[in-house]
Amino acid sequence: MRSYTDTLDASVAAWHESIDAFCRLQDVGSVTTGVHGTKSIYSGAPVPVLNAVIGMTREPDVEEIRRFAESFRDCELPWSIQTRAVGTQAAAIRRIAGEYGLTQCVALPFMTKRLDGAAAPAAGDGRVVVRQVEAADSERYNSTLAAGYEAPGPVFRRLSAPAVLESDGMMGFLVEWAGIPVATSFGVLRNDQVGVFNVSTVPAYRRRGYARAATQAVLNAAVAKGAHTAFLHCTPAGHHVYESMGFAAGEAWQVYVG
Repeated sequence: MRSYTDTLDASVAAWHESIDAFCRLQDVGSVTTGVHGTKSIYSGAPVPVLNAVIGMTREPDVEEIRRFAESFRDCELPWSIQTRAVGTQAAAIRRIAGEYGLTQCVALPFMTKRLDGAAAPAAGDGRVVVRQVEAADSERYNSTLAAGYEAPGPVFRRLSAPAVLESDGMMGFLVEWAGIPVATSFGVLRNDQVGVFNVSTVPAYRRRGYARAATQAVLNAAVAKGAHTAFLHCTPAGHHVYESMGFAAGEAWQVYVG
């Protein structure tokens, strides 16, 4: 039987494969991996966690982090440095981040959940529809995703591109109420696991269970395809929802942003 640490490492590895796949779909995307467990990803999206230097091990190699960070010195898009834990090298990583203007450190819990089977959708009034989107839904999906994050539409254009929505192992979902798109989610299947991303709810429709419905749609679709585990990073706003769905935090990633 695998230990909890091994299981968690497998989920982290699946997360990396998911992010790598997204970056490689982009016309300007790139992924570079160092020999000491550091990686740089560049997606071209103006989202700091999608242009990043990432320590892939629990104790990152400080000098390799520094070398990779230098490649972002002239980056015009928001970017970040990410590590899997506070760790013994936290002070050194913080200093490096500060040298590049990444002076804010945000804790981003990495959560996992064992998938034992699909869950029935919550009872509703018949006006709520959750559906997987197609490439033709790109604009509708993008505008809903952006509205949920209260951001301009162009910010998420690369996350909503037709090539992403129709890519093998990737699936986007829309929650619609009376025909109005109110929430989104996105799943990436890798190694019999599914990553949950881009869960957002339009502000006027929050606290009605739509984020939960969007998340559950990803999990149910993944179970149907043979996935046994789900993983995600969560913000404080979503922590309670994910815990109530059976997700548990395994690591507290540290994300340094400007």
